[in-house]
Amino acid sequence: MPTPSQTASTLLLGTGVGCFLIAGFGFVQDRIAIDGLSTGLLFPLLGLLFIVLSRLVGSGSNMFPSEDDDMLVQRVQSDLQVMRKEESVGSAWAELEAAVLESELSEE
Repeated sequence: MPTPSQTASTLLLGTGVGCFLIAGFGFVQDRIAIDGLSTGLLFPLLGLLFIVLSRLVGSGSNMFPSEDDDMLVQRVQSDLQVMRKEESVGSAWAELEAAVLESELSEE
């Protein structure tokens, strides 16, 4: 299974190639003119931007985690252990507080 950074890189590359394909069809059918500025010229620019972004994301950028399945399982398990420990500490404090309140009420 690919890492999230590889998946994002592939998605951005495919989107960039698709933008170039749209621009190519627009140029062939004379719907996009090079003579002046038009909205059709955004497609090749977006295509170039997406391809550059795909290379940046795929080359080890910190935008997405680059962990495999085993690393993900270990991270989730450690997060769950921390949450369970915090919950047990929270319940211990609640029990202690309840005991203190009961003792204070019994004194009155």
